[in-house]
Amino acid sequence: MATTRSTKKGTFRRRFAPYLPLALAALAQIGVVGSSPGTGGGAVEAATPPVAVHGPKPTGGPFVPGCAYPFADIEIAHSIDADCGISGDATDGPNQAQNQAKNNFCAAGNAITVTANDLVQLQAAVVKANIPSGSHDQLPPNRSVLKDLAKTSKGEALGEGVKVRLVALVEKAHYSDVPSAAERAQGKGGEGVNCNEFLNETNDIHIPLVQTPGANECTSVTAEMSPHARPVGWTPAALNVAGQVVRVTGQLFFDGSHKLCVNDKGVPGNPARASLWEIHPVYALDVCSGKTITECPVDDESKWHPLEAKSGAASPSP
Repeated sequence: MATTRSTKKGTFRRRFAPYLPLALAALAQIGVVGSSPGTGGGAVEAATPPVAVHGPKPTGGPFVPGCAYPFADIEIAHSIDADCGISGDATDGPNQAQNQAKNNFCAAGNAITVTANDLVQLQAAVVKANIPSGSHDQLPPNRSVLKDLAKTSKGEALGEGVKVRLVALVEKAHYSDVPSAAERAQGKGGEGVNCNEFLNETNDIHIPLVQTPGANECTSVTAEMSPHARPVGWTPAALNVAGQVVRVTGQLFFDGSHKLCVNDKGVPGNPARASLWEIHPVYALDVCSGKTITECPVDDESKWHPLEAKSGAASPSP
């Protein structure tokens, strides 16, 4: 009998003992067991949360656009494409729906030519229909009410998800929601649709569009370049060329999280503009060879060339 017990013990040691350190290490890694200084090991500890390098940990990735990107020939992969999904970090229905609408790269058909006034008229239609807006807590519970809200001068229906294009000048494009070092230390900055990431590369480029150089941004309408697959040549520096006339193509989106200007002044924490309707995300951006908007007919392709860069180029620095 003694020989039998010894054999069983020996068998256990040979079969399982070599794996015991690995098992203990794995348990320590997930915080089930661990060691504290001076305890000699074995003390139970809570798992230590990962330290964020440049912002809160993204959620909901990877990003799946549901179609080929409109700029697929020059798209560039970014870190946010792998770890921030189409709903961003939103947890409630209205904000998830808004983020999904904001991330729509799939509006089809020919782009309808619009003016800044068309976006202002869409804003008036929202007010008339009593559609809620003004903060993340005041969003349309059902975004279907944002369809077919207005018409162009040619009778074309406008609303969220319609593919449009607009000719304008750019007034101080910039990366949006990118915090300072002090703000980062306080956990401030970032935008929910982009999982509150803090880098230039992982945030939208905000593009105020005006009809005259130096115009008050409260008279502007907005376009936004999403960080997802954003081409390397799409930067504020490329957009902010003095006197440059651009043609912006993308889908109409209603950004109900913000407030409009009051008495020609922007409300703190809100971009200054004349309408909460945006071209967002941008599908294409072309630059005109003419020097004024008058010299740049929207349909004269001989006047336009794309703002683009070769595929595979390095991403811009944060």
